Amino acid sequence: MVVRSHAMFQLPHDYVALDIETTGFSPRSAGITEVGAVKIHDGKITDTFSQLINPNCSIPANVTRLTGIDNDLVCDQPGIDIVLPDFVDWIDDYPIIGHNVRFDLSFLCEAARHVYGHAHHFERPSIDTMAIDKRLFPAKRHRLVDLIMRYGIADNEQHRALSDATQTYQCLEWQRRYIKVADSTKLPFHI
Repeated sequence: MVVRSHAMFQLPHDYVALDIETTGFSPRSAGITEVGAVKIHDGKITDTFSQLINPNCSIPANVTRLTGIDNDLVCDQPGIDIVLPDFVDWIDDYPIIGHNVRFDLSFLCEAARHVYGHAHHFERPSIDTMAIDKRLFPAKRHRLVDLIMRYGIADNEQHRALSDATQTYQCLEWQRRYIKVADSTKLPFHI
C-alpha cells in the first residue's frame, strides 16, 4: 500500500531508480516485458540491472511500436518467476525511485504475489519523480519525456526500461538541486 506523507524528508543519496515495460496497463491482465534499474550511491550510478522478460502473452502492436519490444525479442527470455528473485536480491533494501512509480510497483507487487505469495519486497519507501514535478511545476505536463526536456536531460524518451530508469535517476538528481531552496515539506514522499 502506498501512503502519502508530507512530513519533512531528505531525498536519499543511495537508492534504486527503476522502470518496467509491460504489455498493457492492468497488472492483473498484462505482463512485464522488461525490467531496468540503476543503483545509485552518493548520487552516482554504481550498478545496472536490465532484463527482457517473456510475459507469456502476446505483445500488442501498439506496445511494440512504442518500445520496440516484440514477441520474437522475448520468446526465448526467462519469465518473471525466474527474473524477479534475482531483481529482488539486486535491489536489496534500497529505497525505490520511479516515474509514476505506482504503476511500476503495482506490476512488481502483482508479480511478487505470484512468485512469493506476498508483495513484502516492494513495500518500502518510494519516491515518485512525477509527483515531485507536479509540485514544482503544477501547470506543466509531467510525462517522463516532458521532464527530461524541461530539465535539459535529453530530447526524447526511448521507452526502454534501462534508459527510462537512467533518465528517472537524472530527473531526481536535477530535482534535488532545484529544491534545495524550495519548501520540501510540500513534496510527496511515498511509503
